[in-house]
Amino acid sequence: MVKEAKVIYKSDSELEEINFWKSKSPEEKLSTVQILREQYNNLFNKKEEYFESRKRLRRVYRIIESK
Repeated sequence: MVKEAKVIYKSDSELEEINFWKSKSPEEKLSTVQILREQYNNLFNKKEEYFESRKRLRRVYRIIESK
């Protein structure tokens, strides 16, 4: 059995991460952010605060048409 190890320096790992996210579409990036938000809310029991903040945002939001 041959064991292998890959050594990655911090700068290399950061570069790999940057390239990874550059390869993703904007939709995939937004989807990932939403998943992380949901995980955070579930982990720290912030569901009520999250829904309350969404209610406030909806009241302020307006669509403005330019003529």
